Amino acid sequence: MRLFRFQVRPSSPWRTPWQADTLLGALCSTCARTRGPDFLRQRLIDPMLAGEPPFVLSDAFPGHFLPLPAVLRLAPLLPGTNHKAFKQARWIPADIFHAVRGGRAAAPEHCLADADFFTDEPRRHNTLSRANDAPSAEGGLFSRPDSMLGQTAPANGADSLSIYARCQADDALDLLLDLFGELSLTGFGADIATGRGQFAIIDAPAPVPDFDTLPPGSNAVVCLSTFQPASADPTDGCWEAFPKFGKVGPDLGLPDVRKRTLIMFRPGACFKTDAPQRPFLGRALPMDLILPPEIAATLRGRSIEIVHPAFGLTIPARLCWPEEAIG
Repeated sequence: MRLFRFQVRPSSPWRTPWQADTLLGALCSTCARTRGPDFLRQRLIDPMLAGEPPFVLSDAFPGHFLPLPAVLRLAPLLPGTNHKAFKQARWIPADIFHAVRGGRAAAPEHCLADADFFTDEPRRHNTLSRANDAPSAEGGLFSRPDSMLGQTAPANGADSLSIYARCQADDALDLLLDLFGELSLTGFGADIATGRGQFAIIDAPAPVPDFDTLPPGSNAVVCLSTFQPASADPTDGCWEAFPKFGKVGPDLGLPDVRKRTLIMFRPGACFKTDAPQRPFLGRALPMDLILPPEIAATLRGRSIEIVHPAFGLTIPARLCWPEEAIG
């Protein structure tokens, strides 16, 4: 699978995090709307359920920065390492990322946090009744953040977001770009009707073959996506897990759009493996695993099948594991 990088420039704040599984889910919805459910099933859903997705995405990252490999968070176990810097960091420059995946160390001054690139501005909202879309009789104000690239982001080298994609073939890349183009016309994530999640694609996707260069002694992969491992994926490594409370698209007409809570891994997860050239980890979760039985039955009765694409784009690496460094 060939690896490409393309950039998007947000033109408004966003409410939904730019995570790989959410992005791919939005592209599937776009595919169903623009090309029909049969095309979606044949070109995307069936291949994903078979473990052969036509393309796999990373999360969106600020500029040329990449996620801090999780193995570096154990570096404070070593003498003289700045514990706080690695605990707060999320991003490192691409050249430092490649040095780390080649077996070298990263200095704390190379690491940046979310606050160096993004700002969140809370917005107050009134609770609406599901029955008539009017303000609730009991009232109930709540806050939701608008996220955006902050004022310091360009100074730190990030005036856009980078997304990496592995594609099985050229026609898969063409399909991916077409779907992203369609998505850019409507916006990404929640509250696009009020102008959130608007973005533009910058230039054509650029191949990044250096990401697939195999460092001498490669023994691991670093994942660049929010994903959920498959049963056959490696299990020895370092990662950060979190619960995700997803929703299905509003166009399905369901009374309850909530998915079951999913445990996901954040970008930067590292795994030991004897096959560091594997292009991705993860799987597509079938409908019965993400929706209650009654909701799944309702959708199947309408000939609708959905999945939660939870694949993780991987990069080969030679990582120094803490037990190696200590002993």
